[in-house]
Parts: sequence; structure tokens; C-alpha cells
Amino acid sequence: MITQTSLYPPQPNTARASSTFISYDSQNNRIAYASGRSIVVRSLDSDRLPVQFTKHTFPTTVATFSPSGNYIASGDESGNVKIWDSSVYGKEEGLLEQPVVKAEYQILSGPIRSIAWDGDNQRVIAVGEGKDQFGHCFTWDSGNSVGEIQGHSTVINAVDIKPQRPYRAATVSADKALVFYNGPPFKFDKSVRGRHKNVIRDVKFSPDGKWLVSVGSDRTIVVYDGKTGEVSNTLEDAHNGGIFGVSWFADSSAFVTASADNTLKAWNPESLESKHTYTVDADSTVSNQQVGVVVTKDYVISLSLNGNLNFFKHSDNAPTKKWYGHQKSITSVSSDDKNVYTGDADGLIVRWNRDDPKLGSTPEILGNREDQHTNYVDSIVKTDGGIVTAGWDDKLKLWTPDGAVVKTTQLESQPKHLAFAYGRLFVAHESAIASYDAASLEKISSNSINFKASYVGPISETKVLVANLTGSKVEELELGANLKTVRSYQPLRSAPSLIKVSPDGQYAAVADTAGKYTLYNTSDGSVVTTRWAFHNSRVEDAEWTADSKFLLSGGLDSSLFVYSVARPMKVLKFPLAHQNGVTGVKWIDYDQSKGVFVSTGSDGFVKTWTADFSVYA
Repeated sequence: MITQTSLYPPQPNTARASSTFISYDSQNNRIAYASGRSIVVRSLDSDRLPVQFTKHTFPTTVATFSPSGNYIASGDESGNVKIWDSSVYGKEEGLLEQPVVKAEYQILSGPIRSIAWDGDNQRVIAVGEGKDQFGHCFTWDSGNSVGEIQGHSTVINAVDIKPQRPYRAATVSADKALVFYNGPPFKFDKSVRGRHKNVIRDVKFSPDGKWLVSVGSDRTIVVYDGKTGEVSNTLEDAHNGGIFGVSWFADSSAFVTASADNTLKAWNPESLESKHTYTVDADSTVSNQQVGVVVTKDYVISLSLNGNLNFFKHSDNAPTKKWYGHQKSITSVSSDDKNVYTGDADGLIVRWNRDDPKLGSTPEILGNREDQHTNYVDSIVKTDGGIVTAGWDDKLKLWTPDGAVVKTTQLESQPKHLAFAYGRLFVAHESAIASYDAASLEKISSNSINFKASYVGPISETKVLVANLTGSKVEELELGANLKTVRSYQPLRSAPSLIKVSPDGQYAAVADTAGKYTLYNTSDGSVVTTRWAFHNSRVEDAEWTADSKFLLSGGLDSSLFVYSVARPMKVLKFPLAHQNGVTGVKWIDYDQSKGVFVSTGSDGFVKTWTADFSVYA
């Protein structure tokens, strides 16, 4: 049996255009946000695991809690809105339950940008981009229309509903207008134009319903009467950059704005005097632009453009803590005695503490962002002297465990795979195989090959197995001044995608692009078994246990399998482990009766699992 024990989620995806990046549930002290095709729910209390909602088929754009905290309305790029039960928490042990979808509606023909609930937890307004309309009002349980969203000429960026009766609603748009509605049913009341000179990004009613505030790219804040929609006050040049988000304190005494100038500011709604400034970092950079904000019970939480979530105590100037993580698909994983290391398609490398039972409630970025790879991290391996990474910027980097770059070496071309064994690093290029000293990153050898390669599996200091894509087979090569072909293994049904040599050197597990394994004996190239055939698509990563008895495997079919050498038809499995496919696996503990491993996926999640080997007893 394979059992999921914990997970660590990716960060919000700031590449999409939305002002409602983060939603807060004051009843249960949780936040929710969109990431990839998932919605992530994270408790701000340390005793709860995150929840991943995976039932959107298109990239998600927004998630909003109902006032009761019992439901979430989430939208995606196709204009679809799903209402689902958010009361299902992650458990400390056992399967993490998938929330139940209560209703689903096709609202718009384009991306949903913002969603708002009324105070009765009954009516929902969803707005965004469409052809015939830019928003829709409906009851969440039946989908019946409860008004019309009119008055805008282009995409609507944000919507909010006054928390108390009589209900009012407001929408803001790229057409520089705020539209005010009475209801329900919600009907057009007035359009306020000329106050903003550029795109209006966000709008929020105060919790007591007295005020309404809008902010925009023109650096302007406009405050309105919450009941009538009349303008009360305007402040231009409130920040030194465009304003992307706004959120109110629970007592309605102040609201906080998030700006591209790397700061947040708290404002008095009556006088529009600045009460407090929150500075994310001393260095003003593009990555530190603040694109979202939410005020919670204990913190002002802001979202940086680079995906970091910054936590400020209400009266502090600097963040008390930051949550780091991936925004893109995780492409590689490795570990040492203390940490797990993951790399993604943007070149970001994150370090997770293995001693933390939830695997990294305080993850860290490895080194400085400037030291990391500029794009796709192809491989991460643990060596005797640290961690070595290979990226599609054609570089090898040697890191100390604490995140310092020791050396960077330029590769001859883009790496396809990096492996470490016998004190050496072996790099597979499309038309060459190179080896490097693991301690110094000095090149030892480089041999051209006459076929396309995708993977390398070392079996000695000079001998390697190489995946031959051209001939759909595995070649055993001896590296040196002159390349020597030792043998060619039996041809496969399709091209090999992965080679994993067992720790004792006896076996080579070779997966093809159809997901089928052939297990070879490395001593003579004979086939041990072809019964490891449970994947139905390409295998992305695999790893042997230390005693060479079991092989852990993950693939594009989103499944995890543990294969046994002694009993090839007895397999441990977990389907749908990651949305959009498993990209990496790594054992972090093993004692023959059970094992603990980490998996990574295209969904940006890092998950830990326990494999029970009692079925093989």
C-alpha cells in the first residue's frame, strides 16, 4: 500500500491578470488561491495540512471563500465556475480527501477574473472576460440569475458585494469606470467615471459596509459611500507605482493597498492619510512588486510578483516570515541527510527541511536568485561534496548544502540528463556523453556519439548505459580517449526514456516512452523481466531502494508504482498522485518493511508518501 502523508503546495500564479489572488476565511483562519489547474487551501494554523482541489480542467484563475467559510467558488480560464465544499481538511495520516463539487456553471466565454459572495452565502457574482457579457449574478445552488452586470465596455477586473443588507455591488474595469449596483436582484444604479485615469485593478467594501474603495494602475485611491456609491474622497499618487490590490482590516478602521513600488500602505478611509507602511525588501525590484494583499487575524499577507507570500504583523514594518515555493512545474528532485531539493521550469531551486513533519513549512530558496539557473532545471544530484544541478542554460552548478554556489561550469551543449556515481558526474547530451570530476567540476572526458541520447546510467568509472533514441535500444559504452561500444542491449518496443542502474550494479531498469520497463542484468545484458508494465504513458523518474530490491516509479499518467525484483507481478500503486503527471521521485527513508519517499509533479506540489512492503512478506 502507498499512503500519502503530507504535501507542500506551490505558490500563487501571478502570471495571470487578476486582483483577487488571495481569499481569506476568517472563520477558520485559512487562505485560498489559484495555482496551475489547482486551487490551494492553506491553514494559517500550523496543525492542518493544505488541501488541493484538482477538479478544474483548465488553468484556474481565482478562488473565493463564502462568508461562512463552508464553500469556495473557483473560476478558470474557460469561464467555468465551480462551487465546492471547503470544510474538508487534510488529515495527518491516511488519504487526503478531495473536496466535493456542489455545483458547476459555465459563466463566461473567457477567463474569470474575480468572484464575490453575498452575506447570506447564497448569491454569487463572477466577472471577467467574455464576448457577450463580462459578468453574471446567480444563486450558487440552482444557478438562477439574480440580476445583470452592465455598464462596462471591456473586461471586468474585480467585483465585491456589500456584506450587509441592503446589498450593494460594485465592479471595476479596464475601461477606467466603477459601476454601482442595487439589489438583489442586482441592477445598474450608476457609473463613476473620470476618477481613475488608467485601469482600475481592485474594489472592496469595508466589513461594516460604510465604505467602498477602488485602486488602479494610475496610483489613485478613490473612496465611495458604501450605500450610495457617491465619491467621498480621492487621493492621487498614493504610491510610487501602480496599485494592484486592496484589503480591509476587520474593524473597518483602515484598508491596505499593495503596489508595484514594493510596499504596502494602510490608510484611514475618511482622511486618506497613510497610517502605516509595510516594506517587503530594502531593494526595489520587479520581482518584489506587490500584486495582492489580504488582511487576516494576525497578519497582513501580501503576494510578490515572484510568488512569495509575505507575512507582516499588523504593526510591523518588515515581514515576520515569508512562504517560498514553486510557481511552475517541478522538473527535478534530490535529497541529502537533512534536506530535499527541488528545481522547476523557471530555474528556481528550493530546499525543504526533511526533519519537518510537513516537509518544509519554512522552505528556502537555494542561494540567491541571481546564482540560480536562468531556466529549466534538468537534474539535481547529491554528490560527496554537496549538490550539483544541471540546467538548460547549459551550466553545471556545485552548491553547498547551505545554499552557496561553489563553482559553475559551462557545458558544451544542453544537458539531457545528469547522473552521479563513482565520484564522477556523467552528462548526457543529445550527441555526446561527458564526464566531470564531482568535486571540481573539471571535465574528464567527452565522447561524441552517432545517435540521439536522452539518458545516462553509470555502471563503473568509465562504463555507462546510454538511451539510444535513434535505435530504440540501450548502448553500453566505455568512455575515454576513444569511445568504445561494449554491447547493444536487446531492442525495445519504443524508444527508451529512462535508465536506472541498481545500487549493487546488478540490474538496469529501462523504461520506454510507452511506460513499459525491461529489467536487464548488467553483467551480460540479458533480460530479467518485462513484467513491469503498469504505466500507460512515459515514465518521468524512478529510483531504486538501497538494497536493490524495489524500484519506485512515477510517470505522465500521474501514477506512482513500486516494483519488486523478486515478485515482478506484485506492485504497489497509487493512481492520480499528481495533477498533470509525476515528474520526480526520491526515497528519503527505507528499512525493508516500509519506505518513505517524496514525489513532485507538474502541478508544482511536493508530496510525501509511505510505502508498506508487508504484502511482499
